[in-house]
Amino acid sequence: MIRIATVLVVSLLVYGCAGPFELRKTHWTVPEVKSWYVDYREDPHAWDGILYQGSDSMWHYYIARVIAVDNWAIIQIRREELKVADERPRAISSSAGLGYYFVDPTRDFVKVRDYP
Repeated sequence: MIRIATVLVVSLLVYGCAGPFELRKTHWTVPEVKSWYVDYREDPHAWDGILYQGSDSMWHYYIARVIAVDNWAIIQIRREELKVADERPRAISSSAGLGYYFVDPTRDFVKVRDYP
């Protein structure tokens, strides 16, 4: 009986610590971001926008803090899908800031305020 209980406890620990992992969504469409953002804003600790991190030749990059799970929503939108009025280069350096400014996806990604 003790052996079964030990195997059960070890199995639960291994399963709880090692899996199953869900792949995080990174590639988004504009309608998906708009829909997600409406739900995101219901959290009283949510940011008042998503942070624009810059663009490269293929993507526009955004990030939002998901407080409930102490995690980040990483959002990449194809350049062909979205026109960014104040486009800036994506900084890859670890010493670079987190982003440039916040946008509101429900208002066509309009800039709402600068990032400190």
